[in-house]
Amino acid sequence: MQRMHDARESFHPQAFPHRSRFVRFACPLQHLACGSASRGPYRRVRSAKPDPCETQRRARQRRAVAFAFAGCARPMPNTFVPDRPGFGRFVLDALALDHLVLSQFVLTGVVGFSTLILFACLLFLAGWACWRRLRQPPPRALARYPFVSILVPFYNEPERSLLCTLESIERSEYPGPVEVLLVDDGSTNATAAAVAQWLAQPRGKRYEFIARERNGGAKGLALDAALPRLSPDSDVVTVIDSDTVIAPGALRSAVEALYASPRHAAACGLIVPAGRHQSWLHRLQFYEHIGALAAIRYVQSKLGSVNVVAGAFSLHRTQVIRELGGWGEWLVEDIAWTWRALAHGYSIAYAPDAIAYTICPTTLMGLFRQRRRWARGRLESFRVAWGISWARTMKMLPWWLLWAQSALAPTLLLLIAGALFYRSHALLAVAALNWLLMAALNFVSVLHARERLQLGLTDLLLVSVYNTVIDALLLPANLIGLLDELRGGRKSWMTR
Repeated sequence: MQRMHDARESFHPQAFPHRSRFVRFACPLQHLACGSASRGPYRRVRSAKPDPCETQRRARQRRAVAFAFAGCARPMPNTFVPDRPGFGRFVLDALALDHLVLSQFVLTGVVGFSTLILFACLLFLAGWACWRRLRQPPPRALARYPFVSILVPFYNEPERSLLCTLESIERSEYPGPVEVLLVDDGSTNATAAAVAQWLAQPRGKRYEFIARERNGGAKGLALDAALPRLSPDSDVVTVIDSDTVIAPGALRSAVEALYASPRHAAACGLIVPAGRHQSWLHRLQFYEHIGALAAIRYVQSKLGSVNVVAGAFSLHRTQVIRELGGWGEWLVEDIAWTWRALAHGYSIAYAPDAIAYTICPTTLMGLFRQRRRWARGRLESFRVAWGISWARTMKMLPWWLLWAQSALAPTLLLLIAGALFYRSHALLAVAALNWLLMAALNFVSVLHARERLQLGLTDLLLVSVYNTVIDALLLPANLIGLLDELRGGRKSWMTR
């Protein structure tokens, strides 16, 4: 009995004040070598009869080795469980994994899954590039260009930015008929008067001004207010933000991408934040938009599963809008409408040649509010699509998880956690591989857009650095946005 008592005391965690209460990060093989007196408390009490405590201790050591090879930290025994044999002890011992072990295991699995998606995207881009070299794609010029209705909603937009948007629409090189509907969502500044003065001059396209007495609180409601005013001949509805300037050939390229397949319900172009040399915040957003996200969206386009149509410049078939409805019921109307169309079996196109320059948030708080709104829209769109068709939503789930990993578990924080907090070689290796694959996609995306955006070698080197920083910087905004949707908070424009 005295020997059994000594064995229990030698194993009890309270006997090791120099060890952590939760996790021992030392190599598990060190715990197995426990016969020498120099090992201190890890000595083995020799007994002629099998000691139940000794058997349990060896079982814990074997589990520790298994978890170590799986990339997990060694779990500590539960000090609140009585040290006696029995089925209850066996069950509690099996469930006594520390929460750090479980969280590390989940993180490694999620990051590993997103890493596989990034690797698949990189392989797809390589294969697609080889295929294009072997076979030149046919020209996408249409025999007849459809009638395009452009919607420009605005609310207290600065006069200068809105007029620049209208000038870019006026200079657009589109061979088909175009109408422009301006929707004033209850603005209280002098922008409406400036727009009226601009419309008083002779223009090459047909413009119509729609004024709402009160602000609806959501951009989708302003867009829905313009749907009854569409021309009966309208084939395509284009949404352009009031702070966005489109390139002269952007509208034509986007329409050609939309009509490349009869299953395409919508299309979007490449959104580029303007003024990247103004501040570090502008550079962060610039490299984010032209980096790996553009490459991933290109892969999604070839698979017909682009899950985000940027609301700054997006095109929709008028017939599909009349079938599925407008945008008024959602906070982030562009994401939710896209997922709704995908859930109904439609596909989404992406036109990287259709470039639109938009004004990005100029303050950190403005960027925080924007990304908080976007994160809420991600969860909102997932719930909308799941209610329509869970089977089609499951096909889009990998892309949603890829966003969730980058938004809630940024690679930079994972590298720090793997090196300092968990001390896990598995998590560290998977996070490093994830970053390398993302850097490769950043490189491919910048290389593809270098001529159109006049990018150089410095941009190739900085794009991965800035993308790593902005992912970690926006973690609180993404987390709060998801919590807003879960608790059902008030929905509003949350503009800059």
